[in-house]
Amino acid sequence: MIRINLLPYHEKAKKESQAKQIIIIAGSLIIFLLIVGAVHFWITVSVSSLEKEVKAKEERIVVLKKIIGEVEQIRNEKRVLERKLGVIQNLEKSRDYPVRLFADVASQVPTKDVWLEKLTQSGQSLAVEGRARDNFAVVRFIKNMEVSMYIQSVELVSSKQTEVSGMKLQQFVLSCVLKSGV
Repeated sequence: MIRINLLPYHEKAKKESQAKQIIIIAGSLIIFLLIVGAVHFWITVSVSSLEKEVKAKEERIVVLKKIIGEVEQIRNEKRVLERKLGVIQNLEKSRDYPVRLFADVASQVPTKDVWLEKLTQSGQSLAVEGRARDNFAVVRFIKNMEVSMYIQSVELVSSKQTEVSGMKLQQFVLSCVLKSGV
């Protein structure tokens, strides 16, 4: 015999299955939305924190650039001072050079035979003008000058005879090259 069940139990089970699926889908959607919301909140907080860090770093860069500018200014001032100190040291080192040079030149003059009228130093050259009793006195003076520790070379520029108070004298002009580093 054939039995026919007219009760809608399949439909009941089907409706229950559909309800479970709807609950699972709705729950999954809610969980998904919660996860998306949490990730969005975390990213927003991270971006905000990174923006604060960037702003703080930019402020630090501005401060450091100001400090770098001050350091460069100090370095420039230091270079200027070092150059000034170098000039002062050179001047201090060569302060007594002209005195020693002229004392040496004066010691090379043959007494009672040569009279110096003018000494002019310009850089590494020295011009000497004077008078002598005769040419031999001029030659002795030139020889004495050539062995000086301050003079590298001596050249007779001019020599002419003049008369002073009834005496015939040799008026001469010498050009000397000075030694450097003495």
